[in-house]
Amino acid sequence: MKKGLFVLLIILISGCSEYTEPQESDISVFEQFLSENPISTISPSIDIASIYQPGDSLFEGVLGIQRTQLDIAEKELTPLVEKRHPETMFWLAKVIYRSGINDKYKALKLLKSAAQSYPYAAMALSSNDEQCQMYFPNECSDQWTEKAQELFAQQAKTGDVRAIYYNIILKPDLTHEQYINAIIKAADNHYFYPLVEYSNNIIKVNKPDKKLEVLAIKLLNYARFHNFVPAIDSLGSYEAKNNRFHSIEMKRLNEQGLKLGSNISWRGYRIDSLNDESLTETQKYIAAKATDLFNGDDFGISFTHPPKEKEALIAANKQAKAKADSVRKVIYIDGAHPRIF
Repeated sequence: MKKGLFVLLIILISGCSEYTEPQESDISVFEQFLSENPISTISPSIDIASIYQPGDSLFEGVLGIQRTQLDIAEKELTPLVEKRHPETMFWLAKVIYRSGINDKYKALKLLKSAAQSYPYAAMALSSNDEQCQMYFPNECSDQWTEKAQELFAQQAKTGDVRAIYYNIILKPDLTHEQYINAIIKAADNHYFYPLVEYSNNIIKVNKPDKKLEVLAIKLLNYARFHNFVPAIDSLGSYEAKNNRFHSIEMKRLNEQGLKLGSNISWRGYRIDSLNDESLTETQKYIAAKATDLFNGDDFGISFTHPPKEKEALIAANKQAKAKADSVRKVIYIDGAHPRIF
């Protein structure tokens, strides 16, 4: 396999190589970037990092995937797949993978068709793709990675920030300096996943380098202030890792995550509400019902006692719907990161 292709596969699997391993020499480079792009408060824009906008043909379908409402996603995507829309084929394949439907070969067929022109579909068929190896190990091939490289190079010419990033890190003999510069260029153009992945490679180790740890938190906050949900989730995990479950910062992160549709924040909201002894049974039901309406997580409902009277139940359901509907519709997954855990 070509050296550059190997680098991409390693990065996509979130592993560290000699090119992606954080170094203390990175600090001055990133500090310069942060000083040139100061931000200390949350931006009023919620979708600056989104690949899809409300009104786009794929918006509701991809939002359904993000919110784990796969029935909605399938309903929205299927008509476009029937029109042989490559990007939609990729997303419907991801719905099939996640739905548990025993029709995985339909997903493979969709990916193969989409991979002729959609680079993320080609990447999903690479020899190092986890899902491909799980379901179709004989179908995974380095040739698909080469196809992805070719397609990214074409898209990069149009100014697509994601394509530009992957095209850069696919180059043969990629250096660590080029990798860091690619992350900065992507962030400067509001593609924050590389910045978050780099930071996670620092803070998720058992005993991170203290100087790099400080840098990672700064970088995550930069993306967080731009309302990028994966950065919010990473900062929340960092607070939890350090046993700061009830810190002021955790409260702020949870509030921001709830408004922007973080599945992790909503799961925490559901758990905290059920365990909050100060809440009434109706209030606990409303929280559980709102979570179910938001992303189909109905686990909490079985642990609540909904109002018995019809009018009270209607009122509670109305409050739950209002809570779920208050979440801003913003897409933060993309072709390279189609699944958020």
